[in-house]
Order: sequence, then structure tokens, then C-alpha cells
Amino acid sequence: MRYERPSPPRLPVRALALVSLLAVTSSGKGAVERGRDLFRGREALVARLRHHRIDLPPEVVACSNCHAVEGRPPPSASRAPRIDRALLLEARARRGGPPSAYGASSFCRLVRTGIDPAHVLIAREMPVYAADDPQCQSLWAFAIRRKEAP
Repeated sequence: MRYERPSPPRLPVRALALVSLLAVTSSGKGAVERGRDLFRGREALVARLRHHRIDLPPEVVACSNCHAVEGRPPPSASRAPRIDRALLLEARARRGGPPSAYGASSFCRLVRTGIDPAHVLIAREMPVYAADDPQCQSLWAFAIRRKEAP
């Protein structure tokens, strides 16, 4: 059984972009800044391990607990990949699958379901997140930014 928070109705891409822009703008933060806060756990995300029924504590599911970003050292003993533009945007073979690259929608699908753009299931240690569209878009904006922001 796969964990999924009920998702809002799917909107056309233009409407989704407008909703995301309005949501981020109304919070007073830009998309990259909000994504940084989500990535580092300053803004809580809801997540659980696949096939589990209990949400993990917010401090445990911060992306930065496992993933490094440009210019920062990786967390100790982490096997998780460094998140940067090249990892996401360049077509690469991942986990035995065919070469693939991420886009905003495939990145959000991975965050929510654990399935990458080549339809390969990622490591079970990575939680699946009940991230809404504005949260996903902000995480994506932070992940593909040109260089590390302070």
C-alpha cells in the first residue's frame, strides 16, 4: 500500500504556475528561498517511509539530513546523492534504469512517490512526502538554482 495524501485536482501547467507563484508570493518568500527553508527543515514537511502508516517527525525528514547541496559537505555517513543542477537536468542512467533527466513534474513525483523519471523506485530509506504543489515547485526551484545561496 502506497502512502499518498489526497492531492488537489490537477491543474493545467499555466494555472499550476500561477497558483504556485501566488502561494509563494503570499508567503513573502521567493521560490528559491522557500525551497531552501523546506530543504533544510526550517519549514516542516510531512513524510513517512513507503509502506508505513505513521508520519515521521519533521526534524527527521529534512532533505539536508541526507542530501548535500552545492558548496556544502555531505552529511556524515550518507549515501544520498548531492543535489545539484547537473544531477537533475542531465540525462543519466540511474539505479539500473535508462538515461533520464528530471523536470519539475518528475521531481515532484519522485518526492511524493519515490519513483524517478525512468520509473525506477528509489531507495526505501528515502521518505515519501505529502508535499503540495507550491512546496514541490519551491524545492525544485532551490534544487536547480545556478549556485548555492547563503
